[in-house]
Amino acid sequence: MTVVKLASLKADLKREAEGDWVAFPDWPGVEFNVSSLHLPAYQAARDDLLMRIARQASQAKPKPGEAAPAKLDMKVELGKLYAEHLLHGWRGLDVTYSPETARDVLGDPEYRNVVAAVEWCAGKLSEVNVEFVEAEVKNSGKPSAAA
Repeated sequence: MTVVKLASLKADLKREAEGDWVAFPDWPGVEFNVSSLHLPAYQAARDDLLMRIARQASQAKPKPGEAAPAKLDMKVELGKLYAEHLLHGWRGLDVTYSPETARDVLGDPEYRNVVAAVEWCAGKLSEVNVEFVEAEVKNSGKPSAAA
């Protein structure tokens, strides 16, 4: 019988919070220094964003002649949150990382592929290396008699 080693399922909370370099496999040589998607500050900001989007969707339509409020674009808004909370640097791109550049890039819908890459890397940071141990199988009762 194969059994999962409980200790191998433990998250590295320090690494998830401080961030680490994660290579993006679709773009050879490109790495992002990211914190985990489980970072509490990011999750609180994301939840606030989701509530704002839900509120906006539930509001009544504007009266004739009134301008409709600008709708929030989920990918763009998430990109801004990634720049603010999760992304700490990048390597392998032809533009030097700075927080300002990251906000501009991740807040631009034309860079949705970069947003997706940062999200993927932030998700990978919280993965664990599951270890297994072999356990001896014990019978729970007497074997049945052969017919």
